[in-house]
Amino acid sequence: MVIDPNEPWGIALDYAGRAREPVVEQGFSVDVWVADASPGQRDTPTVGAQIVVMHPTDWTAYQLGMVSRPAYSGGSWTPDPTAVQQAVEECVQQAIDHLDWLASLRPE
Repeated sequence: MVIDPNEPWGIALDYAGRAREPVVEQGFSVDVWVADASPGQRDTPTVGAQIVVMHPTDWTAYQLGMVSRPAYSGGSWTPDPTAVQQAVEECVQQAIDHLDWLASLRPE
């Protein structure tokens, strides 16, 4: 992932904290978001990345990777573009591992 130094989180976000465009990393299209709170907590910014593929003939969606991680290191926080980059990299690795595992189930 290429971090944009002009953006506080390293990526252009819309008003809801979602990446304006999916991030393309190692051939995967990764949806990215930044939230101002973790589920069940207050004031704990979170960065998330997700890879979902759709079945070609119906509306079934399959999640290949999903990462949600804290985006601060305690106390007051400032945007950290490396948090987004790390979430994207972890999500892509999950997807690769998932696809490798699925391929290993195929009979020879």
